[in-house]
Amino acid sequence: FSILVADDDTECREAVRETLDREGLRILTAACGAEAIEIVKREGGDIHASILDMNMPDLTGLETLEALFRLVDRLPTIFMTGDSSKELFLKAMEAGAYTLLKKPVSAGLIVVTIHELLGKYYDDARH
Repeated sequence: FSILVADDDTECREAVRETLDREGLRILTAACGAEAIEIVKREGGDIHASILDMNMPDLTGLETLEALFRLVDRLPTIFMTGDSSKELFLKAMEAGAYTLLKKPVSAGLIVVTIHELLGKYYDDARH
C-alpha cells in the first residue's frame, strides 16, 4: 500500500514516514498541499490513503483533500492537527475524513489507525 503524508513540519512528516516505512508501506511525502496534489496527479490511483496536516501554509488540509477528491475517486484520509476542537473534527468528518488525530501523535497510534483504515477500505489489508 502507498500512503501520502503531507505536513509542513519536517520533523513530524519524517517521523510519520519512518514509522509507516517500518510497517512495509510505501510512503510518499509532501511539505505542503500543492506538493501533495502534484504527487497525486503523478501517482493517480496508486495512492491508497493520505495523512494530511490540517494547517499548512499554502492550502489547509481540508482544501488539499477537496482538490485530491477531484483527482481520484477514493482516498481515505487521516487528518493531524494541533487544534483538536470539536468544530474542526466535525468539519473533517463532513469532508470525508476517516479520522482526526491530535498532534503530537504517537507512533503506535499512527500504526493502529492506518491499519484500521486500510482494513476498512481494502479487504486484503486485514491481518
